[in-house]
Amino acid sequence: MASKWVRTKFLGQGSYGSVFRAECASPSLDCAYYLPKTVAIKSAPESCSWSLHMEKAILDDLRGCLHIVRCLSNEDFKSTNALGKKFYNLVLEYADQGSLEQLIKSKGGWIHETEASWYASMLLRGLSCVHGQGYVHCDMKPANVLVFNIPSNECKGVLKYNLKIADFGLAKKGGGISAGAGKEYKYRGTLLYSSPESVVFGEHEAAMDIWSLGCIVLEMLLGEGGLWKNYLHVDAQCLAEMIANYEDDRLKCLLPELDNLSVLAKDFVKRCLTKRVEERWTAEELVTHPFITHNQGLLKKFEAQLSYKRKMQFQANTPYYSLFGPSQISLGVY
Repeated sequence: MASKWVRTKFLGQGSYGSVFRAECASPSLDCAYYLPKTVAIKSAPESCSWSLHMEKAILDDLRGCLHIVRCLSNEDFKSTNALGKKFYNLVLEYADQGSLEQLIKSKGGWIHETEASWYASMLLRGLSCVHGQGYVHCDMKPANVLVFNIPSNECKGVLKYNLKIADFGLAKKGGGISAGAGKEYKYRGTLLYSSPESVVFGEHEAAMDIWSLGCIVLEMLLGEGGLWKNYLHVDAQCLAEMIANYEDDRLKCLLPELDNLSVLAKDFVKRCLTKRVEERWTAEELVTHPFITHNQGLLKKFEAQLSYKRKMQFQANTPYYSLFGPSQISLGVY
């Protein structure tokens, strides 16, 4: 059966598949009413598509979470290329603004604390869903966080983007030790965002995702590399050894730029990047941290002020409103 989708652009390579942008193949009512016009298709050879099948199962379990990329139900399909090779295809919602990695670069390499804290809260709510269902993402990084425009009718003029966690190709159920790709070191995912216990012991549990989140927040605030921005020149073996030997009291030595952050931001990061797993805060705890709640309060206050200002401008520029008042306008009385 012919696919509903026509691929229009190669977007990149995920953990276990290539990703394409695709458009609806037909403007028929069947397609127009219940499917988006543009989607992302993640494709892998059928012979090694087990990861995509697992990813679909995980995304189905996480359906309904606002900060997890949505998998279109019952839209996955098989295809065959010109050489007769068979592929399995997963259909996902399309991120019109790319990834968090791209967003950081577009803003000059860093994001203001107030905005970054809001994005951190989105990721925390997403991770809360992931961990609540018993999963561990195992590869949290800016490239695996997708950025979506907030619909104009929902945008209040301050924050324009909604962040969603994507690429569950390395995700797993919590519990047990699962060795990763390393030989001497057993990390799973991307080394730059890997926690000490994942590198040394092959422990890939919810706390690993929290460590990765701390690295992401530092990357938003301080630029590329985040925690390890001063060591991007070292090879993987050297970086793995540095992660394995990390100690909490060395954080400021590793990253002198930490002094440029507010007290709240520094404390938040430290709660994520503590070496002792049992002392690392959970997603549920971190979402109540003052770095999140205080900055959200500031944004909401600014949104209220902006909304009031726009209302006043609307009234001043609307003759009927000025003449008859809001109650009659709402009733359609001219």
